[in-house]
Amino acid sequence: MLNPKEKCAVFLDIDGTLLSDSFAIPPENLKAIKAAQEKGHLVFINTGRSWGNIPSVLMEQFKDFDGIISGIGSMITMGGETVFKSFMPETLIKRIMEYVFAHPEYWVLFEGVNNVYSVPNDKFVLRDYQILLENSDDYLKICNGDNIQVVAMGKTVPDDFKELFRDDLTVFQFETYADFVKKGLNKAEGIKKAIEIMGIKRENTVAIGDSNNDYDMITYAGVGVAMANSQQSILDIADYITDSNHNCGVAKAIKDILL
Repeated sequence: MLNPKEKCAVFLDIDGTLLSDSFAIPPENLKAIKAAQEKGHLVFINTGRSWGNIPSVLMEQFKDFDGIISGIGSMITMGGETVFKSFMPETLIKRIMEYVFAHPEYWVLFEGVNNVYSVPNDKFVLRDYQILLENSDDYLKICNGDNIQVVAMGKTVPDDFKELFRDDLTVFQFETYADFVKKGLNKAEGIKKAIEIMGIKRENTVAIGDSNNDYDMITYAGVGVAMANSQQSILDIADYITDSNHNCGVAKAIKDILL
C-alpha cells in the first residue's frame, strides 16, 4: 500500500493526461507537481512519444521534472543523462519500411531520438517537424543513424503485418492509429527500471494515464490512475479515477494521493 510519508514516484502520460488543449502544462498541474517534489517525491514523464517527438516547448517545461521515460519505455533519461536505452535494430526498421512502401494505403511515422520521419499517404498531412521518406533507402541516407524508438501506423494494424512482426514488435492499437515498439518494452518496464535505479518501492509508485499504451503502467503501479477522459479499458482497471485532462485531473490525483 502506498505510503505518502515515504519517498514516492509519480509517472505521467503527456497527451490526454498532463496536457489539455495546447503544449502548455496547466498551472494547476504544475503547482501540484511542485508541491509533491517539495515533499520529497519524484515526478517523471512516461510517454509514448519518442524523444525526437517531444516538442522543444515541452522539453523546456520538463526541465524541473525528475526524469523522462520516452518511446513507451525505450529510453530513460535522468538528470540530463540517458540511463537506459533499447532501440529498434536497423534490420528491423528496413523490414518495416519494405512493408510500408509496398502498402501505400497506410501513413507511417518513424519516431527517432533526434527527429520524426514520415511516410505519408495522400490523406495524411505532413507536419513541419517531420522529415519525408520517399523510399526504403532513405532511412540510411536521411535518418543518418538516428535511433528509432517508436513506429506509428495510421489505421487498424493488418493481420499480415502482425504475423510478420509478431516476434519483433509489441502493438498498441488506438481508434485511428497504432504504435509499435520493440518486443518486451512498455511503460511498466520503464517504471521498473526507473525505480530500481532510484531505490523506490513498487507500492510507492503512482501512474496516471488515459489510453491503451498506459494499460501496463496503470496495472503495475502501486496506485494506477485513469483520467476521466480515458478509454474504457483504462477506466476498468484503474485503482482511482480522477478528473479529465481539461479539468486538471493530474493535480487532483496528486493532491488526493500524495498531498
